[in-house]
Amino acid sequence: MTGKEIINLIRKLREKGMNSDEILDIIEYIETHDPKENDSK
Repeated sequence: MTGKEIINLIRKLREKGMNSDEILDIIEYIETHDPKENDSK
């Protein structure tokens, strides 16, 4: 993701009430996992 996309994502998630730690976890997951990986939860 570009820096602009990350900032937009952070703003939107904060509007929805997410805290910074949750947002960072999501961004880390997005940036480190291959889209082809299948995490069945």
